[in-house]
Amino acid sequence: MMAAVARKSRRGEILQCFTEMVAERGYDEVSVRDVAEALEISKGTILHHFGSKEALLEELNAEYMRRRLAEADEFLAGFEDPVDQLQLIVYQLMLSQQDDRAATVAFSREIVRSASEETMAEVRAMRDQYSALVIEIIGRGVESGAFAAVDPRLAALQVFGMCNWAWTWFKPGGRRSATEIADQYCRTLIGGLAAGPVPKLRGEELARAVEAAMAAHRPDGPTAALGAAKRA
Repeated sequence: MMAAVARKSRRGEILQCFTEMVAERGYDEVSVRDVAEALEISKGTILHHFGSKEALLEELNAEYMRRRLAEADEFLAGFEDPVDQLQLIVYQLMLSQQDDRAATVAFSREIVRSASEETMAEVRAMRDQYSALVIEIIGRGVESGAFAAVDPRLAALQVFGMCNWAWTWFKPGGRRSATEIADQYCRTLIGGLAAGPVPKLRGEELARAVEAAMAAHRPDGPTAALGAAKRA
């Protein structure tokens, strides 16, 4: 049992170190040797766990999307109104820029690779699943009359464009927190989509729900060991 825990811990350390380096430098500027030297282990240990640098990137991206999907499943289950649900997505996308910073930057920097390389097929499937979730939320808002008659797919692209590029300018600890930025995003987004009077927004409650889900599903959170065991 102790050996199994140590193996899982070392694998996590390798992935975290690689993630931080990719976030800082970009994938092409990081080598397996760099990670090995930073952790004071052999290249062979890394290759034993992951097989290749490409497999490390695939694991980084796949774990990132698994977390986002698991979080969304959890916080969306507590709110039925598509107006609330769309805001929850915005809070999640912005809070990930702050509370899952290295993985978010690394994932975002290398997004083009996951869009085309064969090894990223699972990652693409999860990205498509997440996109479909957001499109479905907006579609239900249109059908219910809460949102104006917009193209749900185009509106979803607006949400992703608004939030996902924040890694290029958002600074954790800066003048505005991720939650404050999400508050304003939600005001302008819901204000623009609303078919009638803008509903009262309850950002504080929604942000807390997202924060709780993210805490539960972070790599060292209470669901981490269970997820690792299922994939073993």
